[in-house]
Amino acid sequence: MVTNVLLCGVGGQGIITASKILSEAALMSGYAVKKSEVHGMSQRGGNVESHVRFSADSPVHAPTIPTGEACMLLAFETLEALRALPQTSPEALVLVDERRIVPMSVNTGLAQYPDDAMQRLEAGGRHVHVVPAFAIATDLGEYRAANVVMLGAASRHLGITSEVWQEAIKHSVRPRAVDSSLKAFEAGLAALAGA
Repeated sequence: MVTNVLLCGVGGQGIITASKILSEAALMSGYAVKKSEVHGMSQRGGNVESHVRFSADSPVHAPTIPTGEACMLLAFETLEALRALPQTSPEALVLVDERRIVPMSVNTGLAQYPDDAMQRLEAGGRHVHVVPAFAIATDLGEYRAANVVMLGAASRHLGITSEVWQEAIKHSVRPRAVDSSLKAFEAGLAALAGA
């Protein structure tokens, strides 16, 4: 069976690094892995998506997740979560940071940020859990580690051991970011302890 994880957010949130860590952890666990990235004007605060697909017992033929087949959505921003929701299965687990990053179209008055974005997510029928990743990372003194906080929260549902996650983090982030990333991962793990 193929596990399909979709990561989404906006440029600068570490989506690509998070997908690299996840892919590395899956590879270290002996899984077949494929990954794909979509950068939509990411350097200007545009949306970013990364698809990670892995399996222990069947081949992974394509790097992109077929529409409606993501079993997990890691959303680093609420509106991006809402945008990506149709790509998930009806039973999907959605981990979302309630952080709002207002897009340029809203700043210029061309669009409005929906006040009910979280309610729409919850009404979508998926299993939605809020992970305050940015707030947790900020409390740890390294807001840029919010992506690893989210991975810590997700790790409980991905069948990869904590030791493998730690090694994948060490292999995927800059040496000076290893300690803060490991702390962020543990904080994310604790954030979803009851879910």
